[in-house]
Amino acid sequence: METVVSATGNRTAWAVVSDDRCPVVQFLARLIRQLDRRHFFHFVKREDQDPASQALVVELDACPWSLLLIDNEGERRQGPEAIPFILKNLPQGRLAVAIYLLPGTMWLTRQLYLLVSRNKLRLTSKPGGKQPEIISAIRSNS
Repeated sequence: METVVSATGNRTAWAVVSDDRCPVVQFLARLIRQLDRRHFFHFVKREDQDPASQALVVELDACPWSLLLIDNEGERRQGPEAIPFILKNLPQGRLAVAIYLLPGTMWLTRQLYLLVSRNKLRLTSKPGGKQPEIISAIRSNS
């Protein structure tokens, strides 16, 4: 994969492909964007029309997770495996990575992440078409 160039013209080290159909994932991606002051991450959107972006979206749809992280050399990390790499490149993230790598934390994160990934539709709507309060709050803050 070629080096990704952000809108500001800076070289970025990671391309982030996330399932933006899920409000929980949208919220987390928005949080990463806000904290990424160095523009280290480039976000690939589902609507992007270039063939490389579309191929990444297809790859994301084929995996069980809601997040795909790709470096300049094409190395891929999916789901909870991507989280430490994202954290260490955010302000104060190295401390969060140290906590994240404590024994048992990765297992717990995988289980929680898998639960969210498998239940995206349940998290985004209630019977009768109403959204859960947390999702409504996330959307109203955007």
